[in-house]
Amino acid sequence: MNYAINIAEDGRILSATYPRYVQDAVVVESLPEGDITEYRYVDGKYIHDPLPHPDPEPQKPTLEERIEVLETTTDDMVLLMAELIGG
Repeated sequence: MNYAINIAEDGRILSATYPRYVQDAVVVESLPEGDITEYRYVDGKYIHDPLPHPDPEPQKPTLEERIEVLETTTDDMVLLMAELIGG
C-alpha cells in the first residue's frame, strides 16, 4: 500500500494520507512504526528524531501541603511578633 506524506522543510513528517487525496506529496510504500511525527524523511530514509517534550506543569500542592505551609508560616509569624514585642 502507498502513502502520501506531508513533509516540513527540515524533513519532519507532519502527516500521512493516501495518495488519491493529495497531489503534491512524497509517496512512500510504508510508514514508520509509532508516532510518525517523531521521524524525518531524508534521502528516502526515515530518521527517528523526536522533538523534546516540554517539562510537565508543576503539580498544584495538595490541601494538606497548603495547610502545613500556612500553619508553619503562622507559627513563624507569632514567634517573630513575640520577639518584636519583647516577649
